[in-house]
Amino acid sequence: MTLIKECSSSTNKPSHIKTMEEKEITDWTSTVIDLSDIGLFLLDKSNVIQCWNQWMVSSSGISRDNAIGKTFSEVFPNVKSARLLNAIDDALCQGMPSVLSQKLNPHKLPLYKTISSKSEHNLMSQMIMIKPIISKSTLCLIQVVDVSAAVARDHMLRFQAAEYHAKELHNRAVLSSIADAVITTDTHGRIEYMNSIAESITGWTIERAINTYLEEVFSVLSKNGKPQIHSVGLCIKNGIIPSTFGDNLILNKEDGTTIAVEESLAAIYNAKNEITGVVLVFRDVTRARKLADEVNWQAEHDSLTKLFNREVFDKKLNYLVDSTKNVNIHHALLYLDLDQFKIVNDTCGHVAGDELLIQVSKILALHIRNNDVLARLGGDEFGIQLFDCPIDVCMRIANKIRQAIKDYRFVWGDKSFSIGVSIGVVEITNDNVNVKNLLSAADAACYAAKDSGRDQVHLYQIDKSEAATRHGEMQWFSQIQKALDNNDFILYAQTIVPLDTSDNQTHLEVLIRMRGDQGQLIPPGAFIPAAERFGLMSAIDRWVIENIFKMIHASKEYIIQNKFNFAINLSGQTLSDNETLDFITKQLDKYEITRGSISFEITETAAISNLSSANSFIKLLKAAGCKFALDDFGSGLSSFAYLKNLPVDFLKIDGAFVKNMVNDPIDYAMVNSINQIGHVMNLKTIAEFVEDDDILQKLKEIGVDYAQGYAICKPYPLTDKNGNMLH
Repeated sequence: MTLIKECSSSTNKPSHIKTMEEKEITDWTSTVIDLSDIGLFLLDKSNVIQCWNQWMVSSSGISRDNAIGKTFSEVFPNVKSARLLNAIDDALCQGMPSVLSQKLNPHKLPLYKTISSKSEHNLMSQMIMIKPIISKSTLCLIQVVDVSAAVARDHMLRFQAAEYHAKELHNRAVLSSIADAVITTDTHGRIEYMNSIAESITGWTIERAINTYLEEVFSVLSKNGKPQIHSVGLCIKNGIIPSTFGDNLILNKEDGTTIAVEESLAAIYNAKNEITGVVLVFRDVTRARKLADEVNWQAEHDSLTKLFNREVFDKKLNYLVDSTKNVNIHHALLYLDLDQFKIVNDTCGHVAGDELLIQVSKILALHIRNNDVLARLGGDEFGIQLFDCPIDVCMRIANKIRQAIKDYRFVWGDKSFSIGVSIGVVEITNDNVNVKNLLSAADAACYAAKDSGRDQVHLYQIDKSEAATRHGEMQWFSQIQKALDNNDFILYAQTIVPLDTSDNQTHLEVLIRMRGDQGQLIPPGAFIPAAERFGLMSAIDRWVIENIFKMIHASKEYIIQNKFNFAINLSGQTLSDNETLDFITKQLDKYEITRGSISFEITETAAISNLSSANSFIKLLKAAGCKFALDDFGSGLSSFAYLKNLPVDFLKIDGAFVKNMVNDPIDYAMVNSINQIGHVMNLKTIAEFVEDDDILQKLKEIGVDYAQGYAICKPYPLTDKNGNMLH
């Protein structure tokens, strides 16, 4: 079962494919959480519940489905405890843990031990531990412990301690029968009694412990290892319970071993309300604390490599960046991507891939210092933070890591693999204090290393490296995404004219511009390469298609009267995307597009690369009344061989041949040949890049059917700001 919702992050990196081993670990972790004998639930920064274990389901009566995804106040609308709500805020905003005891903060959450308790409004006594968890955005782990038995025992002990001396033997019989350990002392802090549970936990027999000071038998440390001094005298003097007592204590047993304990200390009163000693009640919580620690560890580490995970890495990077402010200190960030990981995965399977990642993690750990940070960021990507490391030293470390990975041979069965790594390096100084930009620059540097031939170390330098170019493209990614979200594209058009009088249609090629942050128009050549690299071309194609179809529908009568045909460019990504094909057919029906009014242009390269998909794509849309043009024809090495397999209507001759055909006989021959082949196959030919009248005249002599270029018409706005066609 899934206890914690998976969050989709918009990361730019490929998602980690869960292995069988990871699934087993996830299932084991879920089981551990559900078998816990304490309540566990997890809040994110917005107070939304992300985890809700079975103990919470049983005690609150609220199912996991009705809790996860809702805010704390939605699940517990009647909880108004300022102390509890402030403690949660302190954990989320300041990373401050808190413990709310039953004595000072009774009945904080509406939880019940049994159904009958709920009907009787008998709330469970609770101790609540609130702990921050380092994450990409801070999380808050809330642990609820049922202390009803301890509270009941505490009340009982007070009653028993107040009894007359004649009932002492009876009281000791009762103490011996309860489940928790009990020790009583006199007013000097010397032990008078301990039950069998206390003997078992401490390792002391009652005979040896009698008249021994409590500190010697019950020797405890705080969770961080500091000795805790018992303030028995303070408790005896005025009944005050020391603030150092309570949770997160470690007991040193008589045999030298240690266990985790929780305890409470109270004064014993006689009938005259005089303090006659102290009673200490404690229990072994080693198992519960171990489960809580395991949950915390899992939240901070990658389950496969046991390295820090991405959330912890980002958090520590924030600390590293903060340390450079107002201080002349230099750190470094390394972004690593394995070069041959996919080959191992595809050849030997994911189990082999997992083992490779584990081995690489060990190699990386050998080449960094104790105060450096190493994490698995996802898939086959790792990150390293080098503390107080000048850039020349950092580059030496990075190259040693690169060489160590290169020299390593991964053996799986009878196969041996050479592994490489591409490393991007970014210097961290007080000049670059934006963590998001640092990670983006490191990622760009890593990909620049890959583009340079892999197995490289690339140092990111603004405007001085290939990584800067890559970084620029990554900046385009967010701007393109913003333009898609905010409708910041503008439709342009360029006229395609017939060179004879047989065609009375008005042909326009649809073009696109993007509106920048300052309102400036950005040409497609600036952003299309980034859109292709980051897989956004299908989204841009859909935007163009939908907005052209809307425009046609709004001006249907005018468009039919003037016999417009709109040629829309489609990318290679769109050709292989079945969802886009379905989208186009639905848009054709939705906007009642007239048959023959739409043409789609696909490049020769894209069509050949996706020949099977292109064929199917073209045939389905031609059946719906659309026409197709093969763009940039002649640019491929096998153009004529593939042409007969593509059922297109137009050939657009590559402009690289057209613009020089007047002065270059080879280009002239290419244009002539393409035109002749097109006519043999009953295809209409279109020449693009027609930049002067001399070219136009040559095209007419050859017999090309259509022409397009600046000599005929420059691109112009097709629609106004509301998307309506400009007449």
